[in-house]
Amino acid sequence: MLLIRQFKRAVCSSSKPLPTCGGGVGVGAYFLAVLMMLLLPVGSPAADDGATRLHDQTFNTDQTWGGEVVIDGIVQFSPEARLTILPGTVVRFSKTDTDGDGIGENELYVQGGLIARGTMEKPIVFTSAEVKKAPGDWGAINIMVSEGKLNELLNCVIEYSYRGLHSHFSKVMIDGCRFHYNYMAVQCQDSEMTITGSELTRNRSAVVFKDSKLKILNNTISDNYWGVRFLYGEAEIAGNTITGNLTNGVTFRENKVRATGNVLRDNRKGFSSEQAEVELVGNTVDGNIESGVYLKHSHGNVTGNELSGNGNAGVSIEDSDVRVAGNNIVGNAKFGVDNNGTMDVVAPDNWWGTAELAKVYAMVYGKANDPKLGSVDVTPLAPKPHAVK
Repeated sequence: MLLIRQFKRAVCSSSKPLPTCGGGVGVGAYFLAVLMMLLLPVGSPAADDGATRLHDQTFNTDQTWGGEVVIDGIVQFSPEARLTILPGTVVRFSKTDTDGDGIGENELYVQGGLIARGTMEKPIVFTSAEVKKAPGDWGAINIMVSEGKLNELLNCVIEYSYRGLHSHFSKVMIDGCRFHYNYMAVQCQDSEMTITGSELTRNRSAVVFKDSKLKILNNTISDNYWGVRFLYGEAEIAGNTITGNLTNGVTFRENKVRATGNVLRDNRKGFSSEQAEVELVGNTVDGNIESGVYLKHSHGNVTGNELSGNGNAGVSIEDSDVRVAGNNIVGNAKFGVDNNGTMDVVAPDNWWGTAELAKVYAMVYGKANDPKLGSVDVTPLAPKPHAVK
């Protein structure tokens, strides 16, 4: 299990490099640890609190958990074994930090399927067993190489982990869950995932994914350091409230994104895109510290949005083939559209708070300001505000 403990940190590294698995263990300490494992009963009730206490163990048959469960190691479920967790169950992870990096190593590895269906009255809780809880006290709920299995988390609370839900080569559904005080609430790679009706708040990163297909629908993603960030793959992002994230609300690169009906407010940037195919339709993007929408080396459409009151520009564009049409672009601190690239920008039928062409051109930045830049064509002007759906 020691080798597993060291190896698992290297699997599916995130965009934030994972800590190096080092530190080493002396031979005497190793044999002492083995002896202690042999003497400790696996899956025995804890004498002090009546909880079921699990140490390093692999299950090869289906298991059902209920009540209180304390995990003091790495608990694994083979491809033949499904884990079902009953409503109201509390799963606590004690902290083990063999390499001294401050991140706990005790966690779950599931290959045979995870069914954790809590209720609103009796949620399933995954949390730290420490008296003084902190983000990173435990590792993750790892769902690994489980594409053909049912993996579902409903009405769960996941807190104080390093990676709350970590999926690799798997298919996962998350609904009505609350993720908070994690380094990364949800991380996935080479996976298919749907997150609906959930709260992801006060994490370092809310959603991190790579080479995956995601649906992020009707969630609250607020007060994190990072909101949603992803590389490669494709995502549908609809009906979410994404506010107060210290870096960006949504950051994407080299992927395909369709975002509709979201509210992005009080982030550093609302949407930030690089080398991506984007469709931003019917979103309210207002009050962000820098630009509401930032597009670099991207292509697509920004249509029917409310882009107002942002600290820099409603839309900042750099060498991107995008059409900005049918939006309300009003009250941004510097510019409505800021073209910092050499490509021309087409921006027809937008409402700028006025129908006077001279006043509108004062709200855009481009070739008229710097001959090395592309132009911004704002005609024809919309005569009145659009209804943002």
